[in-house]
Amino acid sequence: ELVARVREASLAAYAHQDIPFERLVEDLAPERSLARHPLFQVMLAFQNAPQRAWDLPGLSATPIRGAAAAVTEFDLSFSLGERRGAGGLAGMGGGLHYSVDLFDESTVRGLAGRLVRVLTEVAADPGRSVSRVGVLAEAERRQVLADWNEPLAPVPAGHETLAGLLAGQAARTPGAPAVTDGVSELSYAQLVAESGRWGRFLAGLGAGPEVRVAVLLDRGVELVTVLAGIIQAGAVYLPIDPGYPARVAYILADAAPAVLVCSQPTAGLVPEDFAGHVVLADDPAVAGCPAGLVTDADRMAPLRVGHPAYLIYTSGSTGVPKGVVVTHAGLAAMAAAQAGWLGAGPGARVLQFSSPGFDAAGWELCMALASGGALVVAGEDRLPPRGSLGELVAGLGVTHLTVPPTVLAAVAGEAGLDGLRVLVVAGEACPPGLVARWSAGRVMVNAYGPTEVTVCATMSAPLTGTPPVVPIGRPLPGARVFVLDEWLQPVPPGVVGELYVAGSGLARGYHQRPGLTGERFVACPFAAGERMYRTGDLARWDSSGALLFAGRADEQVKIRGFRVEPAETEAALAAHEAVAQVAVIAREDQPGDRRLIAYVVPASPDGVDTAGLREFAGRVLPEYLPPAAIVVLDVLPLTPNGKLDRTALPAPGHRAGLAAGRAPRTAAEEIACSLFAEVLGAEQAGPDDNFFALGGDSLLATRMIARARAVLGRDIPIRGLFADPTPAGLARLAQDAGLARPPVTARAAA
Repeated sequence: ELVARVREASLAAYAHQDIPFERLVEDLAPERSLARHPLFQVMLAFQNAPQRAWDLPGLSATPIRGAAAAVTEFDLSFSLGERRGAGGLAGMGGGLHYSVDLFDESTVRGLAGRLVRVLTEVAADPGRSVSRVGVLAEAERRQVLADWNEPLAPVPAGHETLAGLLAGQAARTPGAPAVTDGVSELSYAQLVAESGRWGRFLAGLGAGPEVRVAVLLDRGVELVTVLAGIIQAGAVYLPIDPGYPARVAYILADAAPAVLVCSQPTAGLVPEDFAGHVVLADDPAVAGCPAGLVTDADRMAPLRVGHPAYLIYTSGSTGVPKGVVVTHAGLAAMAAAQAGWLGAGPGARVLQFSSPGFDAAGWELCMALASGGALVVAGEDRLPPRGSLGELVAGLGVTHLTVPPTVLAAVAGEAGLDGLRVLVVAGEACPPGLVARWSAGRVMVNAYGPTEVTVCATMSAPLTGTPPVVPIGRPLPGARVFVLDEWLQPVPPGVVGELYVAGSGLARGYHQRPGLTGERFVACPFAAGERMYRTGDLARWDSSGALLFAGRADEQVKIRGFRVEPAETEAALAAHEAVAQVAVIAREDQPGDRRLIAYVVPASPDGVDTAGLREFAGRVLPEYLPPAAIVVLDVLPLTPNGKLDRTALPAPGHRAGLAAGRAPRTAAEEIACSLFAEVLGAEQAGPDDNFFALGGDSLLATRMIARARAVLGRDIPIRGLFADPTPAGLARLAQDAGLARPPVTARAAA
C-alpha cells in the first residue's frame, strides 16, 4: 500500500515537472535561509540508468571513486543504484553524503544501517504494517529498553508503607529532631506519640485504608503532626492549600472526604454544604486519645502497600484540577533514592518549601521523615516572594532544598546559601546558567517526575559547570522509562519521542475519572500485565544513557510552517548576561497570527535592551525561533506551587506586524522601515519586523535590495538581507557597506 501511494504521488508530480523552480518557491513561500535549501533538506536519488562498459577504440577506461565534496548541498543526500550481474539484477548499493555541521560519522553510519535494516524487513515481509517495521538493531533496542533502565541505586528488597517507614525511623532514632519551625520542635518519639493521638481519633471517626481525610491547615508543626496522624491511621491524606481559596470548594466536592481537619482561621473556607465530619485542630477530644504508635490492631483494616497514601490535586493553572490517587507502593523506592543520591539522613534539615497541596510537599516530607532527617517548616511570610530564601535557609540551618528553577533564578545572590549541601531543581526545565551559578560547593541535581508517578521518576547525576543541556538523568529505583514514537516503538538515541514511565511508582489513576485514567495509564508493551504512564513530555536519550527533556508534546507549536519548541528560544535568551529570568510562550492574540513572545526579568536595574537581546538570540537560533516580541517584567508570575503561571503573562503591547513594539532609533532605521512598507505593500513596518514573515520572498528581496541601494547609496549584499531580514538589520548593513556603484548609462557616440 505504501509503495503504491508513493508511485501514484510520484507519477502525479511529473505532470508538473515543467513548472519553474522560482514559481514553486514563490507560491509555497518557505522560510528563507542561506544555511539550507528552501524546499527540502534530505534528497534521495535513484540511479537506474543502464550500466554500460566503457568501450573506446584504442583506449582502456576504468571508473574511479571521486573524492567527497567539501560542501554538501543538502543536509542528507542518499544516492542509490541498481547492481547487475550476469544473470540480471544483483541488488542495490549506494552512498550517503552529509553535512558535517549537523552530523558526525557514527550518527550517519547508524542512519545508513537503519535504512538497510528497514528495506531488508520490508522486502522479506511486504505485508507488514509500517508501524511494526523494526528500525533499531537488537543491541540498540536492548540498550534503550533494558540497559539504560538499570537503576543507579539498589531497589529496596521489600515494599514498605509510609506509616511503616515513619515507625521504623522512630524506632532507630527516637530522640532525633523530626520536625521544627525554628521555635518549636518535635523529636521522632514525640511526633509518633502526638500523631498517634490523631490516628486513633480519626480511626474512631471511621478513617482507615481507602478513606479520605482532608487537611486545611496553614504551614507549621501542627500540619505535619496531623498528616502523620492520618498516615498512622492508614487513611488517605488530602492536603488543601488555604492560600488558594478558590479551589477549596471544588476539591472538597470532587474528593468527598469523610473527614476534614481545619483550624479556626481556615474554617471559614469550608462550604456550608460539606457533608463530612469537620474537626478543628485544637479539638480537646484528640488530646484525650492514647498516644503512641498505631498498628493494624488499632486500624479499621490492615494497611497494605497497594492502599492509597494520598490524594493530590494538580495545580489547575490550566483546565480543571484533577485528583491523582497515589499508593504506598513507590514511596520506599523514592526514600531509598533520596538517601542514596541526595544524602538524606540524620543531620539533614529538609525545607518544606512546596505548597501543602503540591505533590513536591510529599517529596520533602518523605525525604526527611523516612531517612531520619528533620523537616523544617516555615510560614508563608518567610517564603518567597514575601521573604528571602537566603535568610530562611541560613536562619533555619537548611541543608536540603528542592525548588523550581524559576524560584532559584529569582534569588539575588548566594548569601545565606553557603550551608546548603544539596540543591534539587524540579518542576520545570532547568537553564544551564543556573547550574553554572549554583552547583559549586554543593550537590546539585535535576529531578523529573509528574504527580502520576509518585513525584519523581528520574534524577540526574550531580551537575557541574555549564552543560549545553541539563539532563533529567536516569530512572529511580523501581522505575523504568521509555522514549517511544507514535506507535509505541522505542526511538534511537538522539531522536525525540514521547516519554513514558512504568514501575512501582505509578499512581492508581485519577479520582473518579476512569476515562482519563484509561487514556493516560496504558498497557506496557514491554512487560505483560504492567501499565505505563504517558507523560505528554518529549525527551531523548543522549549517548551516555541520560535523558534530556525536550518540552511538552502539547506545547510544540508551528510558527510559519516550522514546528518549534519555545524552550529552545528560552534557553538562548537565558544565556544573555542581562537576563535574570525568561519565559517564552506561543500566543495567538489575533486569529491566524501565532508568534513566540518572550517575557524577561532584567538581571540589573539598568533593564534590558530588547532589540539587542533579540539580535543576540538571532545569532544562535534559526530565523523562525527568535521571539516576535520581548516583554520586560519586574517578576515572572508564579502559581502557589512556585511554577510559572502562564495564564497571568500579559499580552504584548504591540500592533500586528510590529515585532518589538519600538520606534526606529536612527534615521537609517526609519528609512529602512519605510522601504520595507513600500516593497511589501504594508501600511508600516517596525525596526524588528521579519521581511519574510510579512510576506516577502526571494523576488521581493531582490527588489528590496535594489531600492535600498538606490535610496541609501550603499552597496548592500542580498545575502545580508537573508541573514538579518529586518529594517534594523538593513540599517546596520548600510552602515557597514561601501558606496554603491554608479548606475550604467548610455554614452553618445563621438
